[in-house]
Amino acid sequence: MSGARPTLVVAYDEGAAHPGDIAVGLAGWANCVFVAEPNEHTRTMEPLLSQFGSVLWADSVALAADAVRAHKPDGVVTYTERGLGLAVELADALGLPFHDRPTFAALTDKWEQREALRHAGVDAVRCHRIDAESDWPAAVAATGLPAVLKPVHGGGSRNTFYIDDADTGLELTRALLAQSRPGLVAGGTLVLEEYLVGRDCAPFGDYVSIESVVQHGEIRDLAVTGKFPMVPPFRETGRFWPSPLTPDEDEQVRALARQAVEALGVVTGLTHTEVKLTPQGPRLIEVNGRLGGGINELARRALGLDLIELAGRVAIGESVSLPPVYRGRAYYQLFHPAPRQAATLVAIEGVDDIKALSGVTLHRPYVRPGTPLPGGVETREMDIVMGEAHDIGELAVIAKQVESTLRYRFDFPATPDAPARTCTVTAAELGRL
Repeated sequence: MSGARPTLVVAYDEGAAHPGDIAVGLAGWANCVFVAEPNEHTRTMEPLLSQFGSVLWADSVALAADAVRAHKPDGVVTYTERGLGLAVELADALGLPFHDRPTFAALTDKWEQREALRHAGVDAVRCHRIDAESDWPAAVAATGLPAVLKPVHGGGSRNTFYIDDADTGLELTRALLAQSRPGLVAGGTLVLEEYLVGRDCAPFGDYVSIESVVQHGEIRDLAVTGKFPMVPPFRETGRFWPSPLTPDEDEQVRALARQAVEALGVVTGLTHTEVKLTPQGPRLIEVNGRLGGGINELARRALGLDLIELAGRVAIGESVSLPPVYRGRAYYQLFHPAPRQAATLVAIEGVDDIKALSGVTLHRPYVRPGTPLPGGVETREMDIVMGEAHDIGELAVIAKQVESTLRYRFDFPATPDAPARTCTVTAAELGRL
């Protein structure tokens, strides 16, 4: 390494861990060099990032790599899906460990990932790439209906739709292909995937995620993350440790995740693998080559472990020790997505009541009353409730109390089909809006 304190290159972009959290995880033991592509978000965050390290702009990867080289970097890391491409380019230019290009393609391109998993015999979810409107009939023939339509490069349920009618799907396909950026990168390529029908997991969701650490190709699991039920079409509402799975189910989903991570060629870093729980057994939703959203906060409360720091130490090649897969008290994050219809948030009511509940430690609003909400199917969190419980059974009771107590009031503007209206719903009813 370059000295007593290693130097970490952090590829930064929207959707990353907050700069303050990155500083908590890294600044005490490493020198940080933030590299970012210039855009509205990164320009806004530059003053805060600069408090914790140097900030370099990647107008050109080659020029950015030359500038980084002067800092004698020891590793490259990113905490956002949007930063993976830049991190791959910088690591390649600097000769530092990270995902190689084929692995990066398989981690970020949903079509490439399904093909890699199918060829490896890991999971064969029916899938078809859509580059043009003319691909639609073949896609429906390949996957059948119902199916899921989404961008090849996507995240956060952005432009992700449940399709059970071919004509409606064709209209959506035409509209998405016309967008310059329906997903996270420029270009309108889409994918149609077989819809995986989940089994009844009430009161929790029918999917989980597996949080893993990979060093020199060795995969070790930190936890299986349970989920609260999605609301239509595919918007998340929260997560918790440990999962509600039985020991046998736990081993099944972890084994499937390990096979998938190996098949995609991941040899270093953190992975976040989502798995659907179906009546026929676990099926892969997707593998992500970075720390999952919200997972670091759970790890800090449940294990006293900072995964931002852990990812940084893995990036410099330091061997890290890990605790056993987490199976202790229940720690949760319960959040509430904005309506799919455009609206203005008028008020959130019942906050004091839920704060008084045993097992609730925090309510944090993300949207102020009076804020216009644009609508759409992307998960857009309005607030979050956090806390803990003795076990999964008690967690279910707490979640039900929170969902029946919190109330949201919205003003909906007039549309050609309906007059303007004000609507108040409980958190449990919010998903229908």
